[in-house]
Amino acid sequence: MKKITAFIFAFCLFANSSAYAGTIELDFSKEKPINASLRSAVLPGWGQMWNEEETKGWIVMGVFAVSVAGAFYFNHQAQYYYEKYENQGIINGGYYNDYERNYQTSQILSFVAIGTWLYAVIDAYVVCKKQMDRYTKTSSLNFYYNQYNDSLGFIYSRKI
Repeated sequence: MKKITAFIFAFCLFANSSAYAGTIELDFSKEKPINASLRSAVLPGWGQMWNEEETKGWIVMGVFAVSVAGAFYFNHQAQYYYEKYENQGIINGGYYNDYERNYQTSQILSFVAIGTWLYAVIDAYVVCKKQMDRYTKTSSLNFYYNQYNDSLGFIYSRKI
């Protein structure tokens, strides 16, 4: 599972970098949906916090951390019980049932972690996009002061 995830990440990274022949600008300070989703890709929940949804961010981060830690723990337990099963040599022993139960729990928690990660990335992008669309006005009236000729003015603009 780790090899597949690493391969997909490396493939996406190289495919995107080779498809773009110009300079790549990485400015994470601007409020863009891609910046929010990249933050959640690095650490699930960070993009939600950056979108000013702190509670959702902490919940996503907590679910991801607990599911990853649980997946590693139950995978370790499954290996432990499988080694005991192999050493015992009894086919219908209880160690194999313990191995199977821990392995299945580890798999379920791995899928929960992957699902949480995907949710965090997609949700951060969608929420940031909605926030940007909400702040985009169709018309605006801006006042300004020109210090060179000491005058006041206004600009009216309408988006069509």
